[in-house]
Amino acid sequence: MFHLPFGECTFTLDDVSLQIGLQIDGNVITGPIVSAGWSATCEQLLGNVPNRFRGSQIEMRWLYDNFQTIKASTSDVEKEQFARTFILRLIGGLLMADKFCNLVHLKWLLQLVNLREAGRLSWRSAVLATLYQEMCLAMIPRKN
Repeated sequence: MFHLPFGECTFTLDDVSLQIGLQIDGNVITGPIVSAGWSATCEQLLGNVPNRFRGSQIEMRWLYDNFQTIKASTSDVEKEQFARTFILRLIGGLLMADKFCNLVHLKWLLQLVNLREAGRLSWRSAVLATLYQEMCLAMIPRKN
């Protein structure tokens, strides 16, 4: 339960389902995130490497600037890379946004290696867990 200035609230999986309609059936997205190098991961999965990282996050603006349009003559690999970028923008800007909606964690990109398998994951529970985490961080009183 979150105690807000205007009252109390609790978010449930049903709430997430009503809002965004993601499935709960499937493998849960858990486990530690280990990457030998985010540059190599981005090169492989996105076909482009951000000019800078913020830890293990990239700027949403970089995704927007570098993946605005796709040409009709692109290869299947490039189409998959563009699809990963589009999904990553949805994750960072809507589903699992930080409080400023300006960064997205690259751990979500690792879930998009195989796009078919990514569709079978329990994204709803991951969205709820992220919502709880962000609400807890937002509720921490500032120390003067």
